[in-house]
Amino acid sequence: MTALDPVSLTQLNDALFDFRSVSPVQCLVGSGFGSLPQDRPILRLYGSSRCCSTARIAVVLHEKQIGYELYPLQHSDSDAQPHIDDGGIILHGCRNVCQYLATRYPDQGTRLIPDSNDTRSTELFGQAKFTESQSFEPLARNALYETLMKRQQGFVPTDAIGSSALQELSNIADGYEFILSRQKYLAGNDISLVDLYHLPYGEMLCSVEIDVLLTKSPNVSRWWADISSRPSWLAIRDGVPSKG
Repeated sequence: MTALDPVSLTQLNDALFDFRSVSPVQCLVGSGFGSLPQDRPILRLYGSSRCCSTARIAVVLHEKQIGYELYPLQHSDSDAQPHIDDGGIILHGCRNVCQYLATRYPDQGTRLIPDSNDTRSTELFGQAKFTESQSFEPLARNALYETLMKRQQGFVPTDAIGSSALQELSNIADGYEFILSRQKYLAGNDISLVDLYHLPYGEMLCSVEIDVLLTKSPNVSRWWADISSRPSWLAIRDGVPSKG
């Protein structure tokens, strides 16, 4: 694989972040989910088996008990991002896809978004989504890239950038600790999309012993143990299966 420009982190294809091996490669499709209802709609999911964005979508599909078939993106699809085809409705962007699935199938499987009439829950959900997408994930990417992936690609890590990202991740975890001391999940007492969004990069951080989730704070640790042991995540954490 061609070495990547070390300054182009924000443009890295999400498929490069393998949430199991923390290696900048795309991986093969795994085995099936197992027994789930057979009368679910079948949806086409286009992505890489170990791509973080594909994993997010697959977790939501599993939580919502929505059947799917995985169509792997090819190595040549350098600009391609995971997307779905749901009976002719084609959506790109993992968070857009997850929001669509949770909205279109609100009462199927686990409810993952608050009732639109619940103003407080909707506001908490929006705030939590913003923190995850604009702070947690970018900082997790920076930390992983600087502390591990640069060496794998033959570049010299920029210690100041890595240290800064780790400190900011720790600060986010402190904020999460305060929130989770008052409620079970990040957006309230019911699990939501925003909790599940943390799983792929959280798994990567834990696998390389960047401890911002496991033992740093009691309520964050309790929350992480909860979401990372859900059947939906255990079913795909070793690679998104070809069918669900």
